[in-house]
Parts: sequence; C-alpha cells; structure tokens
Amino acid sequence: MKDLQQKVAYLQGLADGMNLDDSKEGKVISEILDLLEDMTERLAFLREEQEDLEEYVESIDSDLSDLEDDFYEEDEDDDVGEEDDYVEIECPNCHEHVCFDSSILYEDDLIEVTCPICDAVVFINGDEEDDDLEDSDELEDDDEE
Repeated sequence: MKDLQQKVAYLQGLADGMNLDDSKEGKVISEILDLLEDMTERLAFLREEQEDLEEYVESIDSDLSDLEDDFYEEDEDDDVGEEDDYVEIECPNCHEHVCFDSSILYEDDLIEVTCPICDAVVFINGDEEDDDLEDSDELEDDDEE
C-alpha cells in the first residue's frame, strides 16, 4: 500500500514541478492526482478494516472451536456411559436395529418391545419364556408317566 501512496506522491511532485495549474490540462491532471490520493487513502483504510475484521473472525472461530470441544466432549463422555444402558436387537421382520433400555430385561411386568418401523414385536420380557419351558417340562414329565 505504501508503494501505491509513494507513486501518487511522486506524480504529484512531478505535476507541481511542471507548473500545470494555470492550464486547463493542468487542472485536470491536478484533479486526477487528488482523486488518486483519495483512492489510496481509502484503500489503506479498507485494508486496516479488513485486517481488523480478519482478526475478529479468527477470534470468533477460536471461541467457537473451544465451545465445540467443550460441548462435544461432554456428549462423547455421555455416550460411553449410555452404551451399557441400552440393548440393541435386530428386527426379524425388517432387519432394522431396535434399541431399548436394559432395565426392561429385569422388569417383573410383561413388556413387549416393538419395531418403530414395522411394529413387529422384537422382544418380550418377563417369565413368559420360562413359563413355556416349564409347561414343556411338565408335558414331558406327563408323557413319561
């Protein structure tokens, strides 16, 4: 930028040395040089503003990066603990993976877990399976008698 300002100052010095102010062409050249000087000053101002803006954007970017690290770091920690709290089963009908809370495995009440996609039952908790086993054992015992 200083190079541009030096060139404009050099041209102004040349024009002053030629004493062109009295002629019509001299007035035009003088106005052109004044315009060039104004433009270089404006360019210098815009460059300073751009540098300030770049510094500000870098600061915002850094702050955002810190916030993302803090926010997503907490989520990653939460996900690790949540992996143990859920059970994943594949739906026999549509083969979609269905997740449910592992506490359902230990509930005394009968709970059916259905697929959210096709509404097929993917898991039934409780003693129903045990009852089926006991009934089949009783049948075998009856058959043996």
